Amino acid sequence: MVGQQEPSTQEQAVRAPSDVQPHRLVFNAVLVAVVVFLASGLGILSRPEHQLAAFWPTNALLLGLFARRPALASPAGWAAAALGYVAADLLTGSSLPTTLRLTAANLAGVVAGYLMFRRIRLEDRRLQHPLSMLWVLVVSFVAAAAATVVGSVTAHMLVHMDLPKAIGIWFSAELVSYVAILPVVLLAPSLPAFAREFRQYLARVRHTPSLALPLAALALAILLGVLIGGPGAIAFPVPALLWCALAYRLFTTALVTLLLCVWTLIAIANGAIDLQLQDGGGLSVISLRMGMALLAVAPLTVAGVNAARNQLLAALNHAANHDALTGALSRSAFLRRGRGILEQAARSQGTVVAMMLDIDHFKSVNDRHGHAAGDAVLTAFVQRVRAQLRDDDLLGRFGGEEFAVLMPGRDASAASAVAERLCQVASEPIPLDDGRVLDITVSVGLAVLAGENEARLETLLNRADNALYRAKAMGRNRVATADP
Repeated sequence: MVGQQEPSTQEQAVRAPSDVQPHRLVFNAVLVAVVVFLASGLGILSRPEHQLAAFWPTNALLLGLFARRPALASPAGWAAAALGYVAADLLTGSSLPTTLRLTAANLAGVVAGYLMFRRIRLEDRRLQHPLSMLWVLVVSFVAAAAATVVGSVTAHMLVHMDLPKAIGIWFSAELVSYVAILPVVLLAPSLPAFAREFRQYLARVRHTPSLALPLAALALAILLGVLIGGPGAIAFPVPALLWCALAYRLFTTALVTLLLCVWTLIAIANGAIDLQLQDGGGLSVISLRMGMALLAVAPLTVAGVNAARNQLLAALNHAANHDALTGALSRSAFLRRGRGILEQAARSQGTVVAMMLDIDHFKSVNDRHGHAAGDAVLTAFVQRVRAQLRDDDLLGRFGGEEFAVLMPGRDASAASAVAERLCQVASEPIPLDDGRVLDITVSVGLAVLAGENEARLETLLNRADNALYRAKAMGRNRVATADP
């Protein structure tokens, strides 16, 4: 929240590092200049003759980039941004004095927004909190107000607009751009990740066509807005947007909301949506833009709350099903999932191998080196065991130093080879944080169940447990296999 002190790692997340290599600084500056130039060119294309741009994405895009990648916000990055603004305006015919005034207004908004972002928690900058979108709205308001203070006078002089009207037009245009674009920039995945997620979504839609219903409902709402028109047309998509917020990821909702805002503003400007307003002047435009900005907050807030809820449920589910220290499955979760594996193996006539593992003389580790050392041993042991298992194998913690493994689709020889590797990796020295090194060994009991045999999981584990006791009786640090 504003004014709260953050840990140093979070403070660094909003400050450009001072030790960036010169070639990286040059690359970052060129990147900023190119992005600003291209985005400004897009905005200038929407600028009617002797009027302000109908859609100006550059400021929100630049602020989002600086907030997400603080290394870009170096002095060179700010200078490159100014150069991009100036170049785009000059190349499209603006005079130098007008260009400088417009650039000053644009940078004033970005600077104010960036200073606000520096005061906001990292989780809010990443929209990971239910109220994060409200903080983005605050940042957008401050940035839009700062740009308006500098730019409204320019608008008054440039297009001979009344000053109060110029203030409203400028502020509303900036606000809707910031509110709609900032979440997309802050949440955007990398291009490979976006392409992968899009392919996964298409695959899920093919298997579950109902996943496309929220987008279909949104398209229908947009069509109704075009056909019916009237002042309420901009609110038609709200239910569908909320449905998207509950059905899709936060970035997807942000992207859909941005596209809807852009479409609505362009469609109204071009007459595709007739709001049938008697006042066709500036007040209607200001009201429309403010309404679109506030409309965009609702689905993004719902999506943020839903994402936080899903994250909490996932954390609770993980805590309920996993051992807090080692991350292995809890006993109850292991047994529940293990029964499902045995049922599937029985249907497919497959094999299942169970192992019981016990760290030898673990009590002496706690007695001689302390419980912190014992916890480090357990954590390292589980990491080494998990590295030898497949993704569909199960690993659970049954007691203090006793663990169980369930491996579907393994035969006896393959299972014995895995068990021998587990004994080998477990015996490798375990370094502690204080510099000490501990050596441990493990005993393994192994039992194989053929699919045609009807057996309960508990019976299979009991056979493996008996084999484990035999391994201990034989001198420990070895594998014993249960009789068929």
